[in-house]
Amino acid sequence: MVALFLPAPVRLQVTGGSLVVWIVSQRSDYVVIGAESRNTDKHLNVLNDRACKIISLGNDTLFYETGNSEIWVQRGLPWSSRDAARSVYSSSPKHDATSLSAAWATNAVRWFYAQPELDLRGLSEPPHGNLVTGGFINFDKNGFLTIRTEEVSFNADKRQLIAQASTQAPGQVGVSGVGLDLVKEFFIGKTPRAARAFGPIGIVRLIGVYAAGDVENIRKAFRFVLDNASEEEKKFLGGDIDIAIIRNDRTIEWIARKSWCYEQDQETTNLPKQNAFDGPLSTLGVY
Repeated sequence: MVALFLPAPVRLQVTGGSLVVWIVSQRSDYVVIGAESRNTDKHLNVLNDRACKIISLGNDTLFYETGNSEIWVQRGLPWSSRDAARSVYSSSPKHDATSLSAAWATNAVRWFYAQPELDLRGLSEPPHGNLVTGGFINFDKNGFLTIRTEEVSFNADKRQLIAQASTQAPGQVGVSGVGLDLVKEFFIGKTPRAARAFGPIGIVRLIGVYAAGDVENIRKAFRFVLDNASEEEKKFLGGDIDIAIIRNDRTIEWIARKSWCYEQDQETTNLPKQNAFDGPLSTLGVY
């Protein structure tokens, strides 16, 4: 008889992001994006309110993240969502958001694919089994906007890793993390509390019309979520709100940002070379 031993969980520490909200202008000439700053571990303990969930790559691209941001392991390579973003940006011949997000998702799936199934079950978040979400925003030299988000999840029933992409059309709002229903409620504005939070501007709700207005819309959306989230959701939310505007002239303007987050833009990846993008998702049996 041959004894089979299943790999045991080897996590040392996990930090996770929570809420990112962005607005695409109606003319696709800018995107405003905001994120709060709380880091939690997989046991929902608050680690700090200092997280940088939006970073700049090459001064022309924004990367944003929620989910399991960083995972340290006792054996093998750690996972870092931001390091993966830096890695694919530096190694990819194409810097459009679609190519970058696809490469980032492949990088993420390769790492999670190598982990024990028990770990994947412990790291995935109900109801959809989300492991990590990341997205890229940039404009090309002709001022054409590309924006794409990738969500990597684990389907425990089918024992499959799944990478699913999404994007937003002009004038639409994107959101990742906790409080999704509250963000949707705020921007639709049909409930009395959402109408009060949006403010007395009559029947016209100006979303995606001008950048300064959308900066305020982002701030109000976060206040609405913080005021109305459940006690469980509030464990994920806290700290300052970082807000950036990326425009079709390929500039990035930080409206609000923690001072130490600028250092994140200048960091190089700590991932080994073999962890960089080097093949399609299909080679891993991902659907």
